[in-house]
Amino acid sequence: MSGTQIQPALQDTAVDTHKDVSSSLDWGGGQEAPPATTGPKFSRYVSAVGRFKWMVVLLGMLGAGVGYAATKIIDPEYEVQARIMLEMGGGTDDGRGGPVQAQKLLAESGWQDLLRSYAVADYVVNQLTLFVKLDREADSAVFRGFRVAPGLKAGDFVLTTNAATGYVLAFKGGLEVERGALTDSIGRGVGFLWRPGPEAFAGKRTEIGFTVRTPRETSTALIKKLSMTLNERSSFLLLKLTGDNSQLTATTLNTWVDQFVAVASSLKKKNVTSYATILEGQREYAAEYLTSAEAALQRFSVQTATEPTERQSSIAGVERTTNPAFDAYFRDKVLAENYRKDRESIERLVNQSAVGSLTREALLSVPAIATDPAAEDLRNSLKEQSDREFNLRRLRETLQDESQKVKTEIEALNTLRVSIVPRAVDRYLGQLKLREQQLQTNIDASGKDLRGIPTRTIEEQRLKRQVDVAAEMYKSLDLEAAKAKLAEAATIPDVSVLDSAVAVLKPTRNTKPVILLGAIGAALALGVLLAILLDRFDKRFRYPEQATEDLGLFILGVVADLGGRKNNTGSSADAASQVVEAFRTIRMNVRYASDPSRPLMVTITSPGPGDGKSLIASNLALSFAESGARTLLIDADMRRGELAKTFGIESRPGLVEVLDGTALIAEVLHPAISHPNLTVIPGGARRRRAPELLATPRLSQLLNQMSTEYDAIIVDSPPLGAGFDAYALATATGNMALVLRSGVTDRKMAAAKMAVLDTLPVRVLGAVLNGVKLGGVYEYYSYYDDYDAADEAPLPRIESGNAGARIQTVDQV
Repeated sequence: MSGTQIQPALQDTAVDTHKDVSSSLDWGGGQEAPPATTGPKFSRYVSAVGRFKWMVVLLGMLGAGVGYAATKIIDPEYEVQARIMLEMGGGTDDGRGGPVQAQKLLAESGWQDLLRSYAVADYVVNQLTLFVKLDREADSAVFRGFRVAPGLKAGDFVLTTNAATGYVLAFKGGLEVERGALTDSIGRGVGFLWRPGPEAFAGKRTEIGFTVRTPRETSTALIKKLSMTLNERSSFLLLKLTGDNSQLTATTLNTWVDQFVAVASSLKKKNVTSYATILEGQREYAAEYLTSAEAALQRFSVQTATEPTERQSSIAGVERTTNPAFDAYFRDKVLAENYRKDRESIERLVNQSAVGSLTREALLSVPAIATDPAAEDLRNSLKEQSDREFNLRRLRETLQDESQKVKTEIEALNTLRVSIVPRAVDRYLGQLKLREQQLQTNIDASGKDLRGIPTRTIEEQRLKRQVDVAAEMYKSLDLEAAKAKLAEAATIPDVSVLDSAVAVLKPTRNTKPVILLGAIGAALALGVLLAILLDRFDKRFRYPEQATEDLGLFILGVVADLGGRKNNTGSSADAASQVVEAFRTIRMNVRYASDPSRPLMVTITSPGPGDGKSLIASNLALSFAESGARTLLIDADMRRGELAKTFGIESRPGLVEVLDGTALIAEVLHPAISHPNLTVIPGGARRRRAPELLATPRLSQLLNQMSTEYDAIIVDSPPLGAGFDAYALATATGNMALVLRSGVTDRKMAAAKMAVLDTLPVRVLGAVLNGVKLGGVYEYYSYYDDYDAADEAPLPRIESGNAGARIQTVDQV
């Protein structure tokens, strides 16, 4: 089947109403529409970068220029390294360094703090005069021996010299500081300690520019450039220092390491010496304390020497009675106190409880009742009470309280509670009281024995213990003081230099290629980021997921943009094939997405003008007609409809005249020249109040009447943003398809207009994506160009008859 159809002008923002371009394109059956795939965000980012590629390229070129300029300004950096070995062991635990050695100076993390201390950094800065920065390195010989005083005034200076007139020192801003002879000290007023002499300026320029900063400020900046890595397993500390002068940086790091070792050794020596001095003072105090204790014991022995018999018998008596008396006294005291507490606890329970209300749990909470063998009778009574309570609960589960068994059990239980258990408690209380009395008698006897021990014997033992303690303390401190003296004599540093810093030949940072490539990369990254941000805040419709996710629409089909592909005949044919397959897909999806119980009627509209709704409506109607369906295309855009010009028919009378009753339906039906199955109803005369006719019952009557004569009715509607026309037409047809044009449709306006449809009896079949470029995120919406349908050459057919055989082609029959 062949016929003519209107070519879609996808490169324009609207259908070209002044041309009737036709060709022999075969419109046939449909196929399943490609699914609306959201895909990974990466593909969307690639599309965004492709859309703003010239901006990214421009920023990349700008970054290359900035990078080239930076290579002229930024000085290269050199990195030098040194390695220090730390002594992590301390004391004699590691078995190294002899039987006596000093404790370690610092913990592992403390070494890094010492390296970054001003005690090390200030020395390096002053030793190498790093607080002075020269405009020309050739003038460095003049500043040998340059030092500063505490009242330094930092700044940028210019020194002008003349063999005849002397020197003039001034700030670079022009303010003069001082002048004098070359033999004088230069810069006393600003805190310089500098006297180079006339010979230092021989052969030098008359003007020397330099910058002086405070040593502490320079030390702070230098410390920030120092990095260190501590390997705890191997006890190696790796130091790295960066600078713009390789030789000076290596010298600085080596000076830093040497000063660090010197400071660490000095601190350790000072620590050990201080420790030894403290121990010596403590040892002398212990010796005096021991002498005093021995003298006190000697005086006591002399005082008691005249009473040998009494002393001997007393000591013998103490040896026989002291330990047993103490043991018996405290044991009885504790036991009596426990009996008293248990007795008071039992009496408290008895007094607080009513007759027969003592519980087994309360009594067994008293330790004596739970463990004392004398309370066995009471525990048995409590157990019997618990058993009868359990039996009573079991009987009550099956019997009433009036049952004889229950009554007997209750009576026995009451007897236990009221009589047996209280009597057992009273008996046990009597036993506890009796025990308390016996223990108190023993305690009184033991106390009397203790008071009889001679006080002089106790005093003698105290003095002996005092002598023993003093002797032990002196012995310990004397040993520690001897160790400290040996450690002081044999102190070795905890740190040693393993690898010194060596000047490197090539810069390690801020190299020209790195700066240039970094600037280009940063500019390109900025361009990509800016492209993604511009794409993120773009309010226009561009991606299929914006239709499926943001608007919740099913994608009925995708119509490609043919712009830029018409010059080549083969490319134009391939593009036309893509459009043919796209409308076949749209036709199939519209047919099966609509309600099968109603005639196929659908309103084609868009959120705003320029989205290509008339193009989609015209070609969709042609697609239905090519499939053999009787198709009616209605131009319901009474404001700006141009389908009459598109199909080359009269615009009046049309839909407006039918709805206002001034024309008959037969007068407005125009068969399309492009296809016999297609009929067009033009819009009619333009009137200001024409949209009001869409709200009359005549529109529904017209559609119902046409649905009996046509298989498919396609209504071209004004945009949703034009007014209520599209809503009225969609309500009348019951179905709506929304056209979204890539790069044109306003997504926010589309969402706002689509929200109105929630209150109307309209089925939104989906969206037709128009004017898209088949690439990037739309790559899978295209069709194979080499798999399009084409007419095959006719086959010859042989006929036989009486007059003979003749060959006839199929199309001649």
